[in-house]
Amino acid sequence: MTQTTSFKEKFRQAFSIFKWDLKFCSGTLAVYSILAAVFMTITLTLCIVFGAYTNSTHTFNDATDFAMSFVESFDFESPMQIFQIITSATIYLLTVVFTILYTIKVFSYLHNKRKADLYGSLPVSRITLFFSKSFSALIFSLVPALFFMGIMSIISICFGQTIIPEVSHNYIKLIMGTLACVSAYGLISVCCGTTFNSVIMFITVCIAYPLSTMFVKGVIGGFFNGFYSDVLRNSFITNALNPLAAYDGINVIYWIIFTIACFAGSVFLVKKRKAERAQSSFAYYLPCHIVKILVSFLMGIFFGTLFGSLNVFGYGYCGFIFGFILGSVPAFIISHLIFYKGFSGLIKSSVTLAGLFVLVIAGMAICNFDVFGYTSYSPKADDIVSAGYIDTSATFIQFDENINEIVKNSAEDFNDEKSIKKIMEIHRDLITENDLSSNEKFMNVWYDILQNNLTIDRNYGIAFKLKNGSTVTRIYSDFLTYYVGSYNEYYSEVSSVATNDILKSKKYIQKYSGIARAKKKQCNDLIISNMSNYNIMRSAVVISDEKNNSESNYIDCEKIREAFMKDFAADQTNVEKVLSLYKGNSDEYFDYYESSDAYSTFDYYKSKYPDLVCQIDFTAENTEISNDIEAIFNGIDIDNLSFSFETYLIPKSYTNTIKVLKELNILNDDLTVNKKSQYYDMLY
Repeated sequence: MTQTTSFKEKFRQAFSIFKWDLKFCSGTLAVYSILAAVFMTITLTLCIVFGAYTNSTHTFNDATDFAMSFVESFDFESPMQIFQIITSATIYLLTVVFTILYTIKVFSYLHNKRKADLYGSLPVSRITLFFSKSFSALIFSLVPALFFMGIMSIISICFGQTIIPEVSHNYIKLIMGTLACVSAYGLISVCCGTTFNSVIMFITVCIAYPLSTMFVKGVIGGFFNGFYSDVLRNSFITNALNPLAAYDGINVIYWIIFTIACFAGSVFLVKKRKAERAQSSFAYYLPCHIVKILVSFLMGIFFGTLFGSLNVFGYGYCGFIFGFILGSVPAFIISHLIFYKGFSGLIKSSVTLAGLFVLVIAGMAICNFDVFGYTSYSPKADDIVSAGYIDTSATFIQFDENINEIVKNSAEDFNDEKSIKKIMEIHRDLITENDLSSNEKFMNVWYDILQNNLTIDRNYGIAFKLKNGSTVTRIYSDFLTYYVGSYNEYYSEVSSVATNDILKSKKYIQKYSGIARAKKKQCNDLIISNMSNYNIMRSAVVISDEKNNSESNYIDCEKIREAFMKDFAADQTNVEKVLSLYKGNSDEYFDYYESSDAYSTFDYYKSKYPDLVCQIDFTAENTEISNDIEAIFNGIDIDNLSFSFETYLIPKSYTNTIKVLKELNILNDDLTVNKKSQYYDMLY
């Protein structure tokens, strides 16, 4: 007859275990509470002092003034926002560290024979025991953290400051991160026989896995020039086995599945785990083999990439093979010695290392020799239906957009034969410029890794829509050819005519320029003038500027932009004239300036095109994110922040634009700048 235990009895058993764990971890909980309370008190005091400083005329010493000005540079609206940011970040970091400590302590019973025998003699099932321990770790981690976060929120509200979104998101981050870490460490503890091995394996996975994926991404980006994928750049794949990444609060669904899978695996294994495996190296050996291969791969690809970029043996690929063997073999042996405390089983487990050699060396050969012809591929003209070209320096990008999607969507921009040929010419030149030697490709890997998802250079995108319905996209960076390859001033020499024809085409301006794409409150400056000079004063009206803007300013900016875009869309003859100064392109004027008395760009073009009325200087910036610190705090990809400065010449045929300028009292009836305008300013 099978004896069953009621739910009430199981709950009583679990609660008893929780009380034992609470007593066992009370010292650690006290240390956490003291640290959190002290940091919160210090932060609150400093923020109150800062608030008093900003609301008074009292003169502090130079050091204090410098500190206050530094804090003010972060552009927070109130000292309480600073208090929230610093306190939540402190609690966040303390919780990460102490969650690991709690988890190590509560699962240590799996690695101590005396404790294993003690718990085994109790009338408690292994599953109930394991879940009770997991619950204890979760409670010890989350309750104190949420308590101090709650105190911080109450203090902020008492000072009249609501909880800012960046801080409120931390509640979800803490919960998801704690669940992932406790479940992952619990699974590792079940597989390991000692606490030391469990801790080493947990740390190794959290460090080695993301670094390994970073190198894999770097190899793909470094060897396959033109390849760009958000799956590699901004994906849970790069942190899929790193439970600490769950604290980012991104991909919540994945981390829920990850947590459930870890708990399910632990339940399955803990039922079969032999008690005598406590204090031995491992209860289950498969995770150990995986971690050893992971460490060997990381060290091997690090040294292989290093030796390949240094051109050891005169060829990058040969240097890589030498470096990979040099790095992976010692890493495999050392990790084996750490886990097994000796050489026992080393030869037998070396079969996995041999398999790693074969896979990596064969895979790198495919990449190095471009076996599938990816980097040299360019579709034939007869197969192309339409094409597109993107230069990020001439494209206004919103913070929630990505380059890959913009380039892919550009494939239908140009379907005329002339434009397609120009884009094909640009693509062929880009292929030639990015035809790197073997060691240069390995150098390229370092660039892709160091870039770390931040676009710090200029990108060129090519897209072709083919007759078979597929779309071919390539995204190149001029950093690669400038610092790695044989750069020869690509943008000024290679296909510059074709490039300018595309970028200064009517279709490109209408779809990708700042004046066309910027949202209402992204307009930093909109200046109307009919005299421009780098040396003397100019008369102009500043419709909006970043230091003093209001809703009425933005409304007037929108009226002018809409009128201009309407005229530009209807323009069939003056596009080249209007874009003469677009993106500061005044080379023709400067050539003229050297041999004439011209004193302003507008005057020069006015002499060339007598029907010009004025010029528009338009500056826009992505203002969705107030500063880079906020962007990093929210995990936002900073490469999508965008800035644009553009200048357009306005002829008399642009009647809608001129009409709006007159209605806003910016232009007089004789089409001169109205000095009585509310926006009039004298710019230097």
